[in-house]
Parts: sequence; C-alpha cells; structure tokens
Amino acid sequence: MSTNKSRFQQLRPARVAAIGLGIGASILGSGAALLGGMAMSFAAALGIGMACLIYFLFIAKPLNSAVMAAVNSSEIEDNKPIPVDRIDQLTGLANENGLSAWFSEKCGKIAADGKGIIVLSADLADFEQIERTRGKAISDAVLIEVSKRVASCTSSDGIAARTSGDEFAAVATVVPINSAEVAAEHAGKLAELIQRPVELPSGVIWIGGSVGAAYGSPLEGEKVLARARDALVKAKKLGRGHYVVAPSIE
Repeated sequence: MSTNKSRFQQLRPARVAAIGLGIGASILGSGAALLGGMAMSFAAALGIGMACLIYFLFIAKPLNSAVMAAVNSSEIEDNKPIPVDRIDQLTGLANENGLSAWFSEKCGKIAADGKGIIVLSADLADFEQIERTRGKAISDAVLIEVSKRVASCTSSDGIAARTSGDEFAAVATVVPINSAEVAAEHAGKLAELIQRPVELPSGVIWIGGSVGAAYGSPLEGEKVLARARDALVKAKKLGRGHYVVAPSIE
C-alpha cells in the first residue's frame, strides 16, 4: 500500500535547493575576490552571508518547525503505515483486527457527519472443494479476485476486509434515508458479483456464495456486523446467490 511522504521527505528538495544556492553564491563571491583582488572581497563576504542567511531561513527554521509538527499534528498520525497485524497478507484487505480497529477509530467522525453504515457479510459456497481439487495457488487466486469484488462494494470512506478463510465484509457509509432499500441494493450487487466465474490462465473457476446485510449507527459498528453475520446465516440456508437484509433497529 502506498503512503504519503513525511514532512521530512517533503522538505528535502527545498533543503537541497537552498544549500545549492548558498554554495553557488559563495563560489561566485570567492572567485570574484580572487580575480578582482581586495576590491572584490566584499562580493565574497556577501556570498558567504547569503549562504548563512539561506540556511537559517530555509533550512534550520522549517526543519525545527517540521519536528514540532510531527509531534503535535494528528495529520501525521493519519499518514502512518497501517500496522501489519491489521492487514490480510494475501488480499491486502483489512483483517478482522483491522476491521475492529476501523470501527473504533473512524466511526466517530462518520457519525458526526450524520451518516450511517451498511455492513455486508459474505462467504463463498463450497470453497473447501476448490482448495481440495484445484490446490492452494488456484484457491488463493480466487480469494484475491473475490477481494476486489468485495472492495468495489464499499464507499470512499468505508472499508473492505477478509475476516476469515473465505468470509469477507464490506462497509459503506450512507445518509440514513431509505436505509433498508439501500442496504438491499448493496447486498444484491455483492451477491451478483460473487456468482460470476473467476477467469484464470489455467481456466475458469465457477464460484458462488451468499450475503447478509445490516444497517445501523457507526457508533455500534460491531453490533451491526454481528447482525449482518446473522443475516448471512439465513441467506446460506436459502442457497448460493441469495442475500438477506437484517431488520433495522430503531
């Protein structure tokens, strides 16, 4: 996953340019002094002075400010790499731990923005058979492709996760209007996506699965996820390709 440059990396071009200007001014001044004798010594002194001025104005002060900003700014915290224990190493999605952390760290702001969340829980049907008959390389390729389809069902401020072997979750934020209908649309889309075959160089793998969905407050993310998983259990009883939306809780 890509990360934004730190403040120190952002300062590097300015530091290099400032040092270059200072050194250049010093060299020109010194050269002029050698060619012109004592009459040009003022130019050399001026060049050295410029180098010192550039250093203190454009290097030392901004660098010190960047250090203080790194200590005090929450923006720096947001740009930290995601801890490894929150990422599913195969698909690059969040794992169960990462999903829980997201509920804890992000949902307060989502609630403050007046939004609700739709949580989708999905798993593949008969995935163990794919593992057994096709092998690990093929089954891993299937999971990677499915992870992309799950991620497409999130919103820009949502999250997608692989929560166990062949179980996934997707969270989309929505304005709480007609929430049941919107949840059904999201669940239907994901159910349709995971019925599509996976085309690999070795051939076509036919897959399928079921989806459970629930809508609720971002401040109760874990409970909404639990309701989505209960809905998934009901959907699986109906067979692959089905989805169930949990009743809204007022």
